Amino acid sequence: MTEPLPPHYYLHNFRFVMDWVADQHGDLLNAEESAFIHHFHQLEQDSQCLLVRMLSRKGTWFRADKLRYAEINNPSQAAEQLIQYGLVTPDAPLSIAKLANLVTKPELLSLFAESLQPHKHQRKDLLVELLIERYPETVPWSTWTNNALDRLYQLEVQHISDTLRLLFFGNPYQDLTEFVLQDLGLFRYEQYTIDKQHRLFRDRLELLQYQQLILLREQFDLVDSLTALHQLLPTLPEKFDNPAMERRRAKLINQVAYELERHGEWQAALNLYQQVTLPPARERQIRLLEKRGQFGEAWHLLNQVFSSPANEHELQLAHRMAPRLAKKTAATFVKPIAQPVNEQRLILPQLIDESGNPFTVEIIAQVHFDQPEAPCFYAENILLNGLFGLWLWPEMFRSHEGAFAHPFQGAPLDMYQEDFLANRPGINQLWQLLDQNRHSEHIKDIWRQKFGITNHFVHWQFLDETLVDLALRCIPAAHLKAIFQRLLFDIKANRSGLPDLIQFFPNQQSYRLIEIKGPGDRLQDNQLRWLDFFARQRIPAEVCYVSWQ
Repeated sequence: MTEPLPPHYYLHNFRFVMDWVADQHGDLLNAEESAFIHHFHQLEQDSQCLLVRMLSRKGTWFRADKLRYAEINNPSQAAEQLIQYGLVTPDAPLSIAKLANLVTKPELLSLFAESLQPHKHQRKDLLVELLIERYPETVPWSTWTNNALDRLYQLEVQHISDTLRLLFFGNPYQDLTEFVLQDLGLFRYEQYTIDKQHRLFRDRLELLQYQQLILLREQFDLVDSLTALHQLLPTLPEKFDNPAMERRRAKLINQVAYELERHGEWQAALNLYQQVTLPPARERQIRLLEKRGQFGEAWHLLNQVFSSPANEHELQLAHRMAPRLAKKTAATFVKPIAQPVNEQRLILPQLIDESGNPFTVEIIAQVHFDQPEAPCFYAENILLNGLFGLWLWPEMFRSHEGAFAHPFQGAPLDMYQEDFLANRPGINQLWQLLDQNRHSEHIKDIWRQKFGITNHFVHWQFLDETLVDLALRCIPAAHLKAIFQRLLFDIKANRSGLPDLIQFFPNQQSYRLIEIKGPGDRLQDNQLRWLDFFARQRIPAEVCYVSWQ
């Protein structure tokens, strides 16, 4: 049974983040942020707890009667110290719309009885619309409520907390729940070096650039018209020097450009796509140029993709567009011959579980193929990715500039970047293990040493030691090496699309991969690329089309 968390667990975690940032990134903090850390340590424990509780909740407005926590003895007294340090503001002016979000409908009817009495049976949102028209001003909470309700506090340091969290985690998505998951024993993390030499942000400018992108991303998500989209364009930043930051900028640029494309703003979309190289920028340019009748320019750009594809998906799309564009430009294009894929067709009975729910077609096929002397597993992307993660483990968690920002990572931050391999020359030793057929002991040793530690490629619940041993006995080293090389060529795209089933033949020390397709299902692009690769590498793989009895 999981041990309960101590009462002040969240305060301990917040202090850890704050002190970590002060130590690792102190030179990146501005005067306001440094002062916050100094003042926080001067607060009484109850005041620290109350502030962290507020920072952990949504919004910046808090009613005093909603701030009741068992471990905080006197919330009102704790709040007074926060007011003294300017961390929260009491009775700050607010609009009627903000006030309405903080009160219930009965409270709203009581506060504005004269105005709302004739409309008291209407929905709250309609009542708020009436009040907004009648009361456009911004006034203090005590004036709105005539002191009929408890005090209201406005949090003044949420932006500082967001900056500390960004410096600690290196992204805007993770928060202090990562500590809770570890404290409960649900997640364990690898030990790796994080120091100023290897940190994510080299200077304050890079931090500000990331914060700018986060803000622009939030604004883009709120865009609901072409006018709003055009208003966003002048705020988009120019190219960044930091490769990781430029990749984030390029992703946003592509998304904005695609939205312009959807609205028929082709020239504006082209202008944005031409600023970046991150896929699908070139593919979208080719399609837009073709739509505009600029076939020569589209063909020229298409040939650039053939010469230096960013990834296999971009090349696959280029092969699809080429025959059509070749006709329009009177150019010559020889379509590459796809490798034949083994196929079989089965007619199987549909099976249902004890609750009467049908099993998936993959499970039904797995049951059909499974035999005592030839066990079959529903592995899909889990098994081969898991073996890859175990094999690559030493280089995955090797410290490198910008790879690790905090202690809660299941992969380095540069895992999906083009220079991942170039920054890890030690991977050559891992290739030698495969070449010399010494990879099995390495992978099994890693499994035993690292069991339960978070790795984005390893699903420990599925990848037990027996399955790992069986896979390593039946899958040749040359096949694993070819698969690992393709994964490393484009990890983000190639970690998916692998066949559903794997069947082992231990007596023959062989295996086969089986992609299952039910009625009406078809092969996806990433599955087609894997099957073509398997055929070229002579790796046993086939597609099984299932229809029902």
